[in-house]
Amino acid sequence: MRRYAFAVRPGWLFLHLVTIALAVTMILLGRWQLTVSEHQHFNIRNFGYALQWWAFTAFTLIMWFKVVRDRVRQGEAVADVPGATAPPTVAESVAYRRYVAPEPPPVEDDTLAAYNDYLARLDGQDGRPS
Repeated sequence: MRRYAFAVRPGWLFLHLVTIALAVTMILLGRWQLTVSEHQHFNIRNFGYALQWWAFTAFTLIMWFKVVRDRVRQGEAVADVPGATAPPTVAESVAYRRYVAPEPPPVEDDTLAAYNDYLARLDGQDGRPS
């Protein structure tokens, strides 16, 4: 039972409650779709929706089971190694490196230089048309 001690922490209890609420809601939605299908003399579309809701329920419960199982296995793996400590529960800060791309050297272009001179002359006219 000690292996599952983590499951009674507030964050895990919230996960359990959300999973149960989702499963119950999706089961009831599937049942409702089945009832709608029967009232419409077996409408295949609503019957498909009912099956879809129940498949969502199965997926939710399977993922919940896998998350809990992985957490238990993580704790067992640490316990199997002698002298090992449990992984930290608080995320440690990670230093990130920012890649700065070098700027290419300026290209000498006579056409570009002439255009820049033209723009400089236009700027020097103080808004007076020529």
